[in-house]
Amino acid sequence: MRLFVIFILFSALNTVHSQSPDFDELFKLEPYNFILGTHAIGGKYQFTNESRLIEQSKQVRAMGSNILKISLGKNSINSYGLKAVKVNSTLDLFLSNSDYKTVFDMDFKYIFAWVHSLTGVQWKDGIGKKAEKKLYEEMYNFVSYLLKTYNNSGKTFMIGNWEGDWLLHKNYDRHMTPTIAHVNNMTKWFKIRQKAIDDAKKTTTHKNVFVYHYIEVNLAIKGMEGKVCVSESVLPRVNVDFISYSSYEAIKNKNFEEKKQTLSKIFNYLESKLTFKDNLPFQRRVFIGEYGYQASNNYPQTFQKQFEETKEIMQIALELNIPFALHWTMYNNEFTKSGLSKQMSLINEKGERGHLYFLHHDYYKSMNTFLKNYMNINKTYPSSTLFREEALKVLSKI
Repeated sequence: MRLFVIFILFSALNTVHSQSPDFDELFKLEPYNFILGTHAIGGKYQFTNESRLIEQSKQVRAMGSNILKISLGKNSINSYGLKAVKVNSTLDLFLSNSDYKTVFDMDFKYIFAWVHSLTGVQWKDGIGKKAEKKLYEEMYNFVSYLLKTYNNSGKTFMIGNWEGDWLLHKNYDRHMTPTIAHVNNMTKWFKIRQKAIDDAKKTTTHKNVFVYHYIEVNLAIKGMEGKVCVSESVLPRVNVDFISYSSYEAIKNKNFEEKKQTLSKIFNYLESKLTFKDNLPFQRRVFIGEYGYQASNNYPQTFQKQFEETKEIMQIALELNIPFALHWTMYNNEFTKSGLSKQMSLINEKGERGHLYFLHHDYYKSMNTFLKNYMNINKTYPSSTLFREEALKVLSKI
């Protein structure tokens, strides 16, 4: 009897909320950092005639989030189903298809973008003076464009890379030792990007619009062991604004306290690799750029575990005072070798909004209401500390 009841509970958790009275309402969002977000990158399906970029961005916004994360890499045209064009820089790509600007124009306060390079320069091959000029100008021109176009918009743009250690480690082999040449070349690449962003901010007239550069790592534990990787061998040599941590290595097969302790140690380690930098908007300079858990339709109990572990990461992010934790992902693009969905998405292949969608949705709606009421009473927004305290109370009831 007990197993039967548990199965019913799991099945109910995985039941799609096909009718919700408010998930499509575009209620006005308070211009505040909600901290918890998701990705609108790739995706293998869609349900409208719009591009997957616009469709997913609208889904993120309809869910109640003011945080968007997209790709501006060379593969984004295909992954989003956009018109194929030949481009030579990130700005060329952005201007080549109006869908990019359409989503940047939406009322997202924080926009993250994977930006590598479309100049043809391969940093692993070495970066000579001509290549350095191309990379610098590409980033400088794109950032200058953002500052001018979104001047006085209140938007914050976070520009960074996809999992840096997989860029550094051949064949995704975490056990190999990257060459000194590759480490030096990656370091130079990141330095060029950071300088271009810093210079663009100094020379472009702007106000109330912000651009920052982050480096994403995904093998921090290897770095803590003193081995060659991005966090240990590259970060100390680049005065980067922020560090993004793709956290899968730290969050699997652990209970709440083990996850929190592991993540806390990693965040402290990563921040120890940074040098002081003025005029940054958050107390901490490391955030979770990716996290997520798989589930399977063949095993209903996995959805309960997925829900609980996702919620735990959200709680840990709030407790450890990091500025962002971004869940993977809005539309699924993870499948097994046999073609089965890994069920990591907030909206699945059938267009169904599942338990993780409503975990986020209910959080956003409650916190937006809290901010609105607080502002009406106090004529100012709450401190980050007070916001996080309220957010933890809200999550505990979802």
